[in-house]
Amino acid sequence: MDLEAELLKSMTKEELELRAAEIIESFHGFLTREVALRLIAKEKGLLKTEEKAYRLAEIPKGEKRIAFKAHVKKVWPVATYSSGKKSRVVEVQDETAAKPLVLWNQDVDLAAKLRTRDSVSVHGAYEKMGELHMGYSGTLEVADKAAFSDLAELDGLAEGEPVHIRGIVSRVEGYDGFVRGTRTVQGYSFFVSDGKSERRCVLFEGMGRSARIRPEDEIIIENARVGNGNVEIGDDSRIMTRRSREMLIGELTRMECVGEKLSVRVGEKEATLARDSAMRFLGVQAADDIDLCTLVSLKKDSLLNTRIAVRIEEKDGNAAVR
Repeated sequence: MDLEAELLKSMTKEELELRAAEIIESFHGFLTREVALRLIAKEKGLLKTEEKAYRLAEIPKGEKRIAFKAHVKKVWPVATYSSGKKSRVVEVQDETAAKPLVLWNQDVDLAAKLRTRDSVSVHGAYEKMGELHMGYSGTLEVADKAAFSDLAELDGLAEGEPVHIRGIVSRVEGYDGFVRGTRTVQGYSFFVSDGKSERRCVLFEGMGRSARIRPEDEIIIENARVGNGNVEIGDDSRIMTRRSREMLIGELTRMECVGEKLSVRVGEKEATLARDSAMRFLGVQAADDIDLCTLVSLKKDSLLNTRIAVRIEEKDGNAAVR
């Protein structure tokens, strides 16, 4: 960068020389004109410290303008202070270390949609007393979103493993005592189905959230933990629900093909599905010249007497699978 040319864009030649002379004099003459120009450029914000990318364990103490990539280990609740300020800690981890990343004031909203195991890219952070802080012009972006877990695969996860699940609230049990760690504590339990499997979820903190959990609602649970065979929901877990228009949820007890339509009974409900919806219900794709009844006969034994959860809506007198 030609500093003098850049400086002359915002000041006259006379102003530049006068300011350079003042700076040199303040250092008792032990300063070159070139260094004086650099100090003037710094005053005007023309010289910015270059950002450097680090692995977490290698960040020097007091380092400014840090960039790093890591995954989210934990998102803590927002903390508020008497001064009106607020902060939120996002624990981040890479292959070398784990560190707290502190977000302040408006930046706390950057963590609102983060999930455990999300891969993030951070720019413009700085180190202070063992913590990372987001700078005034810093950015936090999700590079790779953590996937939802299949309910059937949760048995293979270790105790305390973080999980994100989605499905349908198949039934609600309510309040009871549950083992958590080595203690028995009160929790609010309900079951979630993803159409292939069902899993008990237990809410342990933020009990007021139980009012939003109703049978047949669509639900997303983020940042929960596996514990005692259940999905344990703590204070840093996020629950989002949406009322379904209509659901077929429960045990599939009847499947009958009538022409090019499929008649089913799921739980206490019955529905008639036209060919397109029947294909989605069966989870198959086939050419139009393949008879629907043939497909039903091939899938019937594997589907009957299993639990399913399918969202439907009425359309032209039939139930359409969505």
